[in-house]
Amino acid sequence: MAPVPFDWDTEIRTAEATGDILQCTSPTGAQGYIHFTNIIGVLPSTSLSGYQVLFLVNPGENDEELGYLEKTDIPSLPPSLSPFVVQLPDHLRHSEPVQVIISTLSGTGSAQTVFRDIIEPFLSLLGINHQAHETQSTQTISDLSRSQFLERACAGTPQTIILLSGDGGLVDILDVFYKSTQSIQRPPQIALVPCGTGNAMASSIGLRSGPASSLVALLRGGPSPVPIFAATLSPGSQLVINEGRQRLPISPEPAASHQTIYGAVVASWGLHAALVADSDTVEYRKFGSERFKMAAKELLYPSDGTAPHRFQGKITYLTIDGQEKTTESDEHMYVLASLVPRLEKDFLISPDSEPLGEQMRFLHFGPLPAEEAMRLMTLAYQGGQHVQEATVTYTAVEQLRIEFQEDLERWRRVCIDGKIVVIEKGGWLELRKEPRQLLQIIKP
Repeated sequence: MAPVPFDWDTEIRTAEATGDILQCTSPTGAQGYIHFTNIIGVLPSTSLSGYQVLFLVNPGENDEELGYLEKTDIPSLPPSLSPFVVQLPDHLRHSEPVQVIISTLSGTGSAQTVFRDIIEPFLSLLGINHQAHETQSTQTISDLSRSQFLERACAGTPQTIILLSGDGGLVDILDVFYKSTQSIQRPPQIALVPCGTGNAMASSIGLRSGPASSLVALLRGGPSPVPIFAATLSPGSQLVINEGRQRLPISPEPAASHQTIYGAVVASWGLHAALVADSDTVEYRKFGSERFKMAAKELLYPSDGTAPHRFQGKITYLTIDGQEKTTESDEHMYVLASLVPRLEKDFLISPDSEPLGEQMRFLHFGPLPAEEAMRLMTLAYQGGQHVQEATVTYTAVEQLRIEFQEDLERWRRVCIDGKIVVIEKGGWLELRKEPRQLLQIIKP
């Protein structure tokens, strides 16, 4: 039973819990119902005796249909609601305004609606001072990080950042922090509200278990350090933007001996990187996470009837027990290193990974018929069963190096936390764990 049309601002005479339903009755006898799964939290009322219930109204079946936020004051607390009672956490109590980043182009473009209907009412109801920033370009979050967030962190100023975006927004922030030569005195605490397509980090830490999960984490969760990897790239590598039509230098010194991008989720080459790059268009984004499956089918079944591309390159990796290994062949289909278990809510790419754990894992398989490759990817949606297949290499690693042997630029694209980088001809990429921990994420 979902919440019903009801004037939640009216006086509540009684609030009774039956099973996992809270039934509220007004003095006139009108009734409204709140399902426990839609409750964000219950706070002691500041102006009246009793309690204030925060909840979502009309959340949809999927995570893109969040509904809208409501509140009601109840005179007494049914015992079954006791686990929902919270006090404002420290990350919402400091004097500095909470910073809210609204990534206008992430995913299907829902971030502005989520802010208007969910986040802004939530902060206003709790009396939390906040400052909102809408992205104007692909550089907005990086610019904010350099001009504001980094400066405050170096000064030791506490700051909470609510990030309405996909994984790319997080990597924008961490890339600025890890490339800085300044001393970070107080890491910012970042609350994720997934508005991207895959939302790998949010999915991995449990923020895709229901429409209320992000607000529940913000109200009831706490900070945890974010493990990071460093992707070192050969000189000449460039960021790909504007649906593949433009290139940007990775660093202000493109002629340096190498360049580095930092990530917290995944680095990939081959089928995964190609499908992320090919589907990064306005037209594809209309389909949400289905865009990845659509692009994968086009890569596995080329329109000219040829077999899927065999990616050419030498791959070496260092296992956690110190052994340096090389893949059996220099031809590949799927090459990926991950710090997180999930790339989408149901796509369990690395079942042995712990959310915000520190172990990087390498997953690989070589050229396969399209039907077999599709079967392996389907198994990843079935509880990560793909890692049990004999054709799949899946192991914990400390480092990974790829030496590219492709002529065409299309086959030299790599994906780092959703961002696409093109490696120059004859170039290379190296991955390693980053020992510093300069950011924190608020997890459930």
